[in-house]
Amino acid sequence: MSHPREEVEAAFKNYYLLGPVAEDWKRWAHECFTEDAWYKDHYWGTFNGQDEIEEYLDVTMSWSPGTYTPMVWYTIDGDTVVWKGINWADNYKVPGGPKVGAESIQILEYAGNGQFKSEEDYWIAYEMKRFGKWYAEFGQPYSPGDIKLTRDDWGTWIDWARPEPGHEPRPSWVDRPGLKPTFNVKEIGFGVRNPTIDDPIE
Repeated sequence: MSHPREEVEAAFKNYYLLGPVAEDWKRWAHECFTEDAWYKDHYWGTFNGQDEIEEYLDVTMSWSPGTYTPMVWYTIDGDTVVWKGINWADNYKVPGGPKVGAESIQILEYAGNGQFKSEEDYWIAYEMKRFGKWYAEFGQPYSPGDIKLTRDDWGTWIDWARPEPGHEPRPSWVDRPGLKPTFNVKEIGFGVRNPTIDDPIE
């Protein structure tokens, strides 16, 4: 039996505001997912449990610190939530200048008690390659001492899916000791690699 829609939607709103908006990946992983949850990205691999999910977000998101993910739409069908986001970054070299985005689809399965038991992410390799090349030229580089990040454009799609006025981004990975940002699938030392992935996206 599915949970009431209001319950699933409330859990999803908490998931989105705590993760993509607040970027508190530590609290997000442990509050929004069950202890035995799994997270599958069809490039990076599958990550099992709250700790691996947290680490996966920290090491990959910190490599391109300017990246954030506005939500375009979401739909709820029983315990399944599907949402579309655009992964993009503000133009670091030309403030207000053009930028490139890579779209993604996320599929969540709700488990009850405000938590999800799984997430699957899909995106198109070509779009991510294009975004990666743009980011290398115009995006903010990783710098532990520089956390003056911007998240200026959350789109016009969903009113509640954006930061409160005056919000200053400070992702949880900023304060993670010993953080090693990862941009190569062969360098990630935890989780389970997908058997069809042999080479990094370059």
